[in-house]
Amino acid sequence: MMKTMRKGVSSLALGLLLVGLSWAMQSSAETLTKLKPLSDPALEALLKQQLEPEERVQLQSLIKADLEPGLPGEETAVIWTLLGPSYWSNHLSLLSQQGGHWRLLATLSLEGAEAKLDKVTPDGLINVTAKIPGPNDPICCPSQQKTLHYRYGRGHLVEVELDSSGAKP
Repeated sequence: MMKTMRKGVSSLALGLLLVGLSWAMQSSAETLTKLKPLSDPALEALLKQQLEPEERVQLQSLIKADLEPGLPGEETAVIWTLLGPSYWSNHLSLLSQQGGHWRLLATLSLEGAEAKLDKVTPDGLINVTAKIPGPNDPICCPSQQKTLHYRYGRGHLVEVELDSSGAKP
């Protein structure tokens, strides 16, 4: 009788586990199908003007920011990937939008295989998290995460180094 009860409890536990896994997998699949890549045809068309005809633009992340107080409209920092026939690279661009029209203010090529906009601080520091190659990493697989800092001014994006105290230049 005890063997039968143990078998019944084990079967019940296994059944509940399988139901739980099935539900979790279905929920994960639904979440994955809901994720959509960023898309803004007007923004992509403007960025594509910097490229060769065989190259494409893929938006990665964007954050609205007020980096140029004298400009009408709203500025947006964008990380995008240039996709070529056999190569790719990440870029940071700053754009202004007024009346539905985008204007490119500056673009800078980024180091690192992965890059994501973290935030734009009130004093205009653009923070980007990137994965960069470590000393022994193969070309395909950077492993070191690094926060990069950029500022916009006079039509240019420049990388800035924070001093050891974290003070902003």
